[in-house]
Amino acid sequence: MEQQEHRVPVLRVRALPTSTNAYGKVQAGWLMSQIDMAGSLDAERLSRGPVTTVAVNAFQFSTPILLGDVVDLYVERLRIGQKSITLKISVEAERMDGSHAKITDVIATYVAIDGDGRSRLLESV
Repeated sequence: MEQQEHRVPVLRVRALPTSTNAYGKVQAGWLMSQIDMAGSLDAERLSRGPVTTVAVNAFQFSTPILLGDVVDLYVERLRIGQKSITLKISVEAERMDGSHAKITDVIATYVAIDGDGRSRLLESV
């Protein structure tokens, strides 16, 4: 896979034994947690406050993440509404041999919330 040098991942994390199943492959739940972390970090920065995840499309692994891979999560802003932010989160893995593998793309929507958990308008962005 050709790596794009100009992109900077929002989150980089290594796949450790605690994130894998008995066969050395990363579990989907661990990856979903990392995807939500990357998306919410960007959405919180953009909204200048807390957000909550309201939707995530189905995602499919193109190839497994292996024990020891460094997982890069990239965020692209697709839509910014009055209260919500829709992001495309792309996941790639850097293998221990230096190669790169495309893992998945996910579309997630976050809503800005106030201290009481109610939706709020986004501040000027």
